[in-house]
Amino acid sequence: MSVVDLPPYIPPPPTKHSLDYAPLVVIDLSTFDRSAEDRARLVDQLRDAAHNTGFWMVTGHGITDDEVNRQLSIGQAFYKTPLEDKRQHPCNFAEGSYMGYREPVRFIADTDVKENHESLNIAKFTDSGCHFPLHSFMVPFQFEIASFQKRLWDLVLKKLLVLIAILLELPEQYFVERHEYDKSSGDYLCYKLYHTRTDEQWKAIDGKFRPGHTDFGALTLVFSQTQTVSGLQIRTPSGEWKHVKSIPDGITVNVGDTLAMLTNGYLKSTVHAVQRPPPDQDQFDRLALLYFLRLADDVEILPCPSPLLRRIGCIREQEKSSNEDPVRGEEWVKARIRAYNHRETIESINEPNYFDYRGLQVQVQY
Repeated sequence: MSVVDLPPYIPPPPTKHSLDYAPLVVIDLSTFDRSAEDRARLVDQLRDAAHNTGFWMVTGHGITDDEVNRQLSIGQAFYKTPLEDKRQHPCNFAEGSYMGYREPVRFIADTDVKENHESLNIAKFTDSGCHFPLHSFMVPFQFEIASFQKRLWDLVLKKLLVLIAILLELPEQYFVERHEYDKSSGDYLCYKLYHTRTDEQWKAIDGKFRPGHTDFGALTLVFSQTQTVSGLQIRTPSGEWKHVKSIPDGITVNVGDTLAMLTNGYLKSTVHAVQRPPPDQDQFDRLALLYFLRLADDVEILPCPSPLLRRIGCIREQEKSSNEDPVRGEEWVKARIRAYNHRETIESINEPNYFDYRGLQVQVQY
């Protein structure tokens, strides 16, 4: 298929229902390169969002609507291919890998209702190429995908990591170096399709699972163009569930578990979920485009030497060398994937509330 003949992505119409939206901070990255004073202002904006909410929006990033919509049209076309073609490169959860195609085969607890999302996860392209084989359908688009992934790093992720380092009074490149794009890591671009469910299916799974979760990695990007179907919700610090509103030029950003662990919980890995959409959107599938930033494979998961965190008592001096054999980025992600995804049922209320791996513990049931 030629890269110029894909049907365009046309989002479903926005909901007309009045929803309770989370008051997320909006950070305009267009001022990032102006001056140190402008960066300081961005850090001040980020401070409360990163520490207390773990979710915020960025605008002024330079990623165009055309670029995002092109990626969505690629994902849309992929999901119209035959199932056997999509199964060409399946995710190998037993080996702790998210890369490839994720088929919706698992059941919700003890019901006959399956999970309602499928995904295609494309590993990042570095100078050495993409370390996971592409589906045949995706090969003609590999250069577009590679360019899009790298632009996300250059224009969004790297800048956010610099702001977080400044916030924690660390050298500006501290977190950039630990997530460097050309280093081996589990970063991936995700095309995810949420299918509709019937009223009977929703009733069958009611009370059978807890949809709230945190992300395994460092930062997650969710593009506003994919949020026109209002399903994404976050749990606020007060314990309320609120919707995330799509805004023009917006990318939703959230902190994941490894960045929370590197800061001893100062950066909040926020509980979120994709819930049933409002009634006027219940008949639409939801195509999502996301990027997951992971810690580099060989980086140790230890609290960072932040003067701010020491000053407020979030880390202590002896914690720097408390673990003689610390868990590293690749090891953590693989263990987490194996435990969370390599199973026949999902989100059962009877599952353990916590996942513990060699002393690193995260809550998994909310």
